Amino acid sequence: MKKTILLLGMFVYFLGNGQTLQEMEEIAESGDKGAQYHLGLKYYRGEGTYQNYAKASYWFEKLATQGHKDAQFYLGLMYFDGDGVDQDYSKAEYWYQKSAEQGNLEAQHNLGVIYYKGEGVARNFEKAKYWFEKLADIGNADAQFYLGLMNYKGEGVPQNYRDAKYWYEKSAEQGNVMARYNLALMYYKGEGIEKDYKKARYWFERLAEQGRVEAQHNLALMYYKGEGVEKDYAKAKQWYKKSAEQGNAMAQYNLAVMYQRGEGDSKDEVMARYWFKKSCESGYQEACRYTK
Repeated sequence: MKKTILLLGMFVYFLGNGQTLQEMEEIAESGDKGAQYHLGLKYYRGEGTYQNYAKASYWFEKLATQGHKDAQFYLGLMYFDGDGVDQDYSKAEYWYQKSAEQGNLEAQHNLGVIYYKGEGVARNFEKAKYWFEKLADIGNADAQFYLGLMNYKGEGVPQNYRDAKYWYEKSAEQGNVMARYNLALMYYKGEGIEKDYKKARYWFERLAEQGRVEAQHNLALMYYKGEGVEKDYAKAKQWYKKSAEQGNAMAQYNLAVMYQRGEGDSKDEVMARYWFKKSCESGYQEACRYTK
């Protein structure tokens, strides 16, 4: 546990190992790589001292040029974000690459993402796929999601819904929210796989319970239509309301329609007008017809 002691009007920082910041600086200056790395981290995170990106980049660069993979990752991150250094995507890519080639998983992930999105570099699906596959094979849920997405869209690979489903499932089982949602949609629509409302509901329900607004709307729709479940207006209304309260325009509209028709309860024109107005304000033009 770190302690801060006020001594003669100055702060003296004690680090986790009992050393003061000044003592660690002296050890780092003597060439101790462990001290240099931990000092870089403390300045980067503001642990045991004030956050100081300039000093963090100084120590990370000393190590990065000597081949320290974790310092290379942090230096790449700092160049990407422009923390303590001038933002430079080319240098970010360079240091991510150096770190990734030595096995740093975070660098491999970030390199895959910047190649996939074209953030500061030319978009390159082939390179993105290379790094995502390395990570996906060892169970990285985020990389598995991206591979699912690339197979779904045919980015860098021939479009393959079955492979998309495979990687989405791997990722979804580890809790990746976007993988769960995309997998649910695939089951709901029957895209490249057999339509399966029960499996769609399973994933929508898990997301809805976590507060995901789109999943709440879709789950409500399934209860409203009786898709994969018995038709249940009360549950449909419940999930529409949860989604509507988070600002989903379609849920607001559908909830208004239910109040207008008296579905799941008695008719309520006041609540119907309220939710039509909310939906209109959220940008759904069809709802605006009912606010005049």
